[in-house]
Amino acid sequence: KNVEKKIKNIMRVIIAIIGSVMLLAVAVFCLYGFAATFEPTDRRVLFWTFRIGYAVVGLGCFAGIIALLAECTRSQRQ
Repeated sequence: KNVEKKIKNIMRVIIAIIGSVMLLAVAVFCLYGFAATFEPTDRRVLFWTFRIGYAVVGLGCFAGIIALLAECTRSQRQ
């Protein structure tokens, strides 16, 4: 049983790392898109829409990374 628990904890860490890397890639893309919306344009409403969308998705990804890492460290303590 102790070996199974260790394997389960290792798998949780691996899943947390893979998930965090994937969410980080999306967050970096959103950061780039958010920065790109500051270019001068005649379509201010459209760019505000994209700016808000990139910000929401990017911050959601960072929240997901924090949640994955918190769950990973919580499971390591048990």
